[in-house]
Amino acid sequence: MALADVLKSEAFANSPRLQDFLTYIVEEQIAGRGHAIKGKTIATDVYQRDLDEAGNAQNLVRVEARRLRRLLDEYYADEGRAVPLRIQIETGGYRPRFKTVEPAYTMRSAAVLPPEPRRKVGSLTTFAIFVSLGLTCLAVGFGIATFRNDARKPEPVTRTETARLAALRERSMSSVQAANLAQQARGLFFPLFDLQRQTITLESFRHVVALDPGLPAGYAGSAQVLALQSFLSDDATEASELLSEALAMAERATDLGPSDAWSQAAHGWTLAVAGDMAGALRRARIAVELAPEDGHTLDLVGITALLANDPSLMADVSDPDRPRTGSGRFAANNIWGTSHLMMGNYPEVVKAFSNAAERGLPVSAPSLMLLATAQRMSGDDMAAEQAILEMTTTWPGFPADEVSNRFFAKDPVTLKRVMDTLSAYSWNE
Repeated sequence: MALADVLKSEAFANSPRLQDFLTYIVEEQIAGRGHAIKGKTIATDVYQRDLDEAGNAQNLVRVEARRLRRLLDEYYADEGRAVPLRIQIETGGYRPRFKTVEPAYTMRSAAVLPPEPRRKVGSLTTFAIFVSLGLTCLAVGFGIATFRNDARKPEPVTRTETARLAALRERSMSSVQAANLAQQARGLFFPLFDLQRQTITLESFRHVVALDPGLPAGYAGSAQVLALQSFLSDDATEASELLSEALAMAERATDLGPSDAWSQAAHGWTLAVAGDMAGALRRARIAVELAPEDGHTLDLVGITALLANDPSLMADVSDPDRPRTGSGRFAANNIWGTSHLMMGNYPEVVKAFSNAAERGLPVSAPSLMLLATAQRMSGDDMAAEQAILEMTTTWPGFPADEVSNRFFAKDPVTLKRVMDTLSAYSWNE
């Protein structure tokens, strides 16, 4: 992603504190807390300064912000001149902006199609907004630390990947840039309900299509995001239009890359949203066979299996002992815990969701809801009540019934257990 490109650059190699500064503000923006980015929060959270100490901590932040803007300008003028998705920090504030630009070296031929117009997603409802807050909120300290580690340690390039990029280079530099951007953008898909993250992701995938209309990744990525937006929309007409476009993108992806695991997985997810569960699971299993260790593919298969009510497949692709490459660490734990709730293995659910923050994993309203259900089914009423209390205190107004009904639509047994748990502890009173 855009942040990883900057952090691993030579321009920032000798500026670890500015790496922390940039990581912090980007993470806050993506998590939907950009409006709260202030000099005083940066001073305390990044520089560990007491605002009352001599020397005025906020002056330090202003000086560091000027250095950060200068380094970003230098990076995009030289080493990062071909990077299409860029981070900008306007003078007078600290909130980052994301801007897509045409790579300076790219010579686009007349055969390259322009990007399709972006569809404005209307009301994703209070449901989506609250789930966005729920599923994307990490305990601040652990979440930022994990994000930094992932960004600073890019996945090693394999011999296969090197050969693939070399082959694309023979076609055009645009193809190489498109492939790189697609790999970066797909890591933004999870957490699912981060609306700002999905907007950035879809824009990136559309740019991939514009750069190389023959690359399946741009269509696969667009399909997975459009299907998600359709799934969340409460407007029937809008949902239908989004799903129609998602299906067209998914068909194009698998037509171009029938043996591409990501394309098959994205097609499967799109079919699940469309209600074709048999077709969805068929595509999902093909994807696993094609790329049994690819984290993103496995996570797409996991959420497809969730909608299709196949907890065994969910558990298989999210097994903590399964080798995984690339993205997929956070979603896998949630998929694993949910699969065992559906199978009635409550001790494993408690193990997955308990002390998640301490292990650097997501803490969210849905995970607390599922944890409480497992605890109640295990007879630990006190712990279950505490989990529901924590959920309602941290995420007041979270529409737990809507979330449950959407994701367990094909699993009435689990749905009833979750709803009974919510009712038992008066979650909505």
